[in-house]
Amino acid sequence: MVLAGSCILITRPEQQGDNLIKKLTVQGAKAIHYPVLEIAPLSPDDTARETAKHLILDLDLYQHVIFISTNAVYYGTDYMEQYWPQWPVGIAWHAIGVATAKAMMERGIHATAPSLAMNSEALLQIMDLQHIPGQKVLIVRGAGGREYLAEQLRAKGATVDYVECYQRRCPLKTAGELAAIIESQKINTICINSGESLDNLMVLAGEDMLAVLRTDVSLVLPGERVAELARQEGFTKIKIAENASDDAMLAAMMAQ
Repeated sequence: MVLAGSCILITRPEQQGDNLIKKLTVQGAKAIHYPVLEIAPLSPDDTARETAKHLILDLDLYQHVIFISTNAVYYGTDYMEQYWPQWPVGIAWHAIGVATAKAMMERGIHATAPSLAMNSEALLQIMDLQHIPGQKVLIVRGAGGREYLAEQLRAKGATVDYVECYQRRCPLKTAGELAAIIESQKINTICINSGESLDNLMVLAGEDMLAVLRTDVSLVLPGERVAELARQEGFTKIKIAENASDDAMLAAMMAQ
């Protein structure tokens, strides 16, 4: 597909859309950044802060540590470095995808990661689950989220704990703002990076615009799981990327 002349909406959180916008601009497309997901620190009175502290103090007791996202790396290692100036030895570190592994490497942590899909299913495929019974696994993530990874590890006999170190929320926006942008800019493609972002898009778009999006605008989605969520919500023009990385999303947009 030739992207020249297309107008594409990027919905990544603040500070996370510039690279994809540059890639699209090179292809002759017009890209507009409108975040539908906000990443923020936990509130000072959030009990997850104290829970995280106690788990991190016991970091050396875990055999596996899994970071769910680049945000988990940024916020999680900031917590960890307060108590561990040097990373404890004997831990197998894992990342949900290549970008997360790269962020971990920047913090001095070498991690295994799936090369294509960036999800729990792909990570489980490359982990050595044969020796997981009886081992302790720490998952570093934002507040809430999918339970699939922990459920599968527990089913194999592992003990799983969470360090929740940031929160995701729907940005506060003026009613009708997103609909006006989509209409005035003649948006024909929207990049969505998660199921939660899809939910927020539907809230922010409003019912009238949502009816248009379901039939007239292409959604670029990171994998079959999110694509199925979109189908269930009535979206009909769907492109599926291998994962949520910039290159994968661009490749999906350029595919016939």
